[in-house]
Amino acid sequence: MADSLVRVSGLTLDLYPVPEPFDFQALAGELWMLLGAVDSGRGELIRVIAGLARPQSGRIELFGVDTERLSRRASIQLRSRIGVVLEQTGLVPAWSVFENLALLIKYHGLAPDRAVEDHVVKFIEACRAPSAILAKLACDLSPLESRWVGLLRALIIRPRLLLVSAYLPQETLTAGYDVWTFFEEIVVPMNMTILVDAGPQALPIGPETRLLIMERGSVRAAGRAGDLAEHPDPQVWRYARSSHA
Repeated sequence: MADSLVRVSGLTLDLYPVPEPFDFQALAGELWMLLGAVDSGRGELIRVIAGLARPQSGRIELFGVDTERLSRRASIQLRSRIGVVLEQTGLVPAWSVFENLALLIKYHGLAPDRAVEDHVVKFIEACRAPSAILAKLACDLSPLESRWVGLLRALIIRPRLLLVSAYLPQETLTAGYDVWTFFEEIVVPMNMTILVDAGPQALPIGPETRLLIMERGSVRAAGRAGDLAEHPDPQVWRYARSSHA
């Protein structure tokens, strides 16, 4: 049986009006898409799991560990296994793309100093991104480039858990290579657990895609899209039978 990478129990998000508590679990290697209206709590749940916000109540376990019981040092080590993509990319504007990516390689000790450049270049090539982008300053990136470099920054540490709460344009940095294909060919084979705040996303929903449908800060339904497509609640099966299916 696959390991549980994310488990929340009796979680109450810090929203108003106070939502109902809920439980949720994501296993190793699963891709979950969080669906719901703008105020449904999708982004807040991502921030809570990422440790960037606190819930009103409830328990959060990551990699089988209760996050409230971790020391500061252990918490930092645990967070190093998590890639986070937010609307604010976190890039240092005055640094080149290479410098922004290399910082994470050095910080997490993923390669000796002499091998950092080679590590970054090979990663960019593997992601089918043009190598010329490495020389660009972050402040000179187009909105499209900035979005994608933010995602690459989260992926370069090869996290076990990827949390995405940012709009990802369907177009990538390589002409004719869209976000669907990028996730299918590059991200999914990394064998991480992925949670995507999928309100505006262009990722495909197939029968095996796992959906977490949220409403007013709580969970309305969760499970495989193929199963939820037969759900008695019409609002649930509308999501499961969306135009991406």
